[in-house]
Amino acid sequence: MDRRKQVLIKALRDRDEHIRSAAAGALERLEIRLRLPAFEKLVESGDKIEKLRAIYAVSGLRGERVLNLLVKATKDPVEDVRAAALRSLGRIGDKRVLPAVVESLKDESPVVVRVAIEALANLWDQRLLGPLMQMLRSKDHGVVERALDVIGRSGDKRAENAMIYFAVKGNRTMRMLAIKALGVMET
Repeated sequence: MDRRKQVLIKALRDRDEHIRSAAAGALERLEIRLRLPAFEKLVESGDKIEKLRAIYAVSGLRGERVLNLLVKATKDPVEDVRAAALRSLGRIGDKRVLPAVVESLKDESPVVVRVAIEALANLWDQRLLGPLMQMLRSKDHGVVERALDVIGRSGDKRAENAMIYFAVKGNRTMRMLAIKALGVMET
């Protein structure tokens, strides 16, 4: 870490503004990584705001320890914390977290389920079609709409009947998403 820090500090004095800016961002992330144990404690026992700040602080990092921290936060009692953790996992896009994100589709909060579906868009795998198709039965229109969007972007022909159904019977947003999906779906 010391070598990295030395290089980054030197880059802060570079003539190129973009290099200096990149170095400042990298140095900030390096400092966050050094403080990872403190962020882990905040996510475990802080108040809602501290947990959210910690989650968003570490979401720019990579690695097993960060993934474990975020996966653990998907089980937090606070809805906003669970949603923030899922949003961060989706942005990271590491498929090792698929089981945790899929498990969040069973959350009692429609908000958390919606964010989990959005995260799955960045973690796409053919095996997700089944769980996402189940989400089309939700009573929450937002859940159904997000599921239609993610399924539609996959282009998977196995969803054709569902897309035809929603293209005819869904609300305006559902119809639009299903119609778009029918246009890009594989033949």
